[in-house]
Parts: sequence; C-alpha cells; structure tokens
Amino acid sequence: MNRPTWDEYFLEIAKVVASRSTCIRGKVGAVIASRNRILATGYNGSPVGESHCTDVGCYTINGHCERTIHAETNAIGYAARFGVALEGAILYVYMIGENESQYTEPCHDCMKVIKAAGIGSIIMRGDKE
Repeated sequence: MNRPTWDEYFLEIAKVVASRSTCIRGKVGAVIASRNRILATGYNGSPVGESHCTDVGCYTINGHCERTIHAETNAIGYAARFGVALEGAILYVYMIGENESQYTEPCHDCMKVIKAAGIGSIIMRGDKE
C-alpha cells in the first residue's frame, strides 16, 4: 500500500473542500496546515449568512464576482476568527474548473493577505471537472 505524501494528502483534502464552493465560475478549496496538522480550510463562496452565486447568480464587476470570498482569504479569515496563528504554515490550494491551467498563483489581493498572515509557502494544483 502506497501512502500519499503529506503534500498529496493535503491537496486531496483541498480538492474535497473545493467541492463545497458556491462559485459558478470555478471551485477552489484551501487547506492551511502546519506540522502535518490542518489549521483551517476555506472555499470560494459568499460570507456566512449572505446569498450564494449558486442561488441568486453572480454579482460581477469588471470580470470579477464581488459576491464571493476567495478560498485562500476565507481559510485565513476562519483561522483569525478562532485565534489560530498561521506563521510559517503551508497553504494548499486546489482548483476545479475550466480555468485550472491558468491558476498558477493566488490573485494579488489574496497574496497580500497570505503574506500578512505569515504563511510560509503555497502548493497549488487543479483539474477540470
């Protein structure tokens, strides 16, 4: 029996997290881990208590949906909400959708939040639905 590496393991979990996404354009999941333990997860979707794109449609301005929070920022926000430090952690991101091959790094705004949170590295993968 071949056990997955830690990176493979956390990327598979990020893929499952992505399946919870409520974004119509692409499903993205994020897992933040440190010392082989999950600290937080997040997916792209609306803030808690807000309408989701899958229910009411996207609210798009300049090609960007303003209704959703990106998976990376959502995971960091979850950690902050519960007082979980992310210094030096690894962010695993998985995208499912038509544009997965173009998704080589988090967007500029997410990168600012990732750096501010002290996350040490990012590992990304993706595939088509």
